[in-house]
Amino acid sequence: MAQSIEIVKSVDPINKLIINADHMDSMAFDSHRNMEDFLIRLISYKPGWLKFLYKIRGLLVGLLGLKHDELVGHGLQVSDYDFKAGGQVDFFQSVDFEAERFWIGEAVDKHLSAYIGVVSEPVHEGLNRYHVFTIVHYRHWTGPLYFNLIRPFHHLVVYFMGRNAAE
Repeated sequence: MAQSIEIVKSVDPINKLIINADHMDSMAFDSHRNMEDFLIRLISYKPGWLKFLYKIRGLLVGLLGLKHDELVGHGLQVSDYDFKAGGQVDFFQSVDFEAERFWIGEAVDKHLSAYIGVVSEPVHEGLNRYHVFTIVHYRHWTGPLYFNLIRPFHHLVVYFMGRNAAE
């Protein structure tokens, strides 16, 4: 994970987001897929067990007085995902994108701002190592409470999303 974080930090727009971050993690996945295909498979991954976890999350955020969006039904089809800055990708707003190099998406709520993204590292002909990262900035006292409750699940979800995207 430490090496993956160093690769992520090497991208200037991402490095700026890390300043004063309350949490940062990164996982690497090797794949022969191009970056756009990897991103689409990453973000659109919504198996039944993940939908179930999201329903539990809904109960948790309700207790904390936070809003809860549905995991599905954001009004976007996968074909509508717009990775360019300002575009919408599921419930993330695209912050920055450089084709075949990196993508940054942001979700802002009352309790925290979360950035998710991918940095592509060419390994050799046709093989890329995709570094999937998360950066969190707490905005309210409920931010660390919420994030520390979901943190173990966060790592599992990112792992399975990345594994699905890489296949």
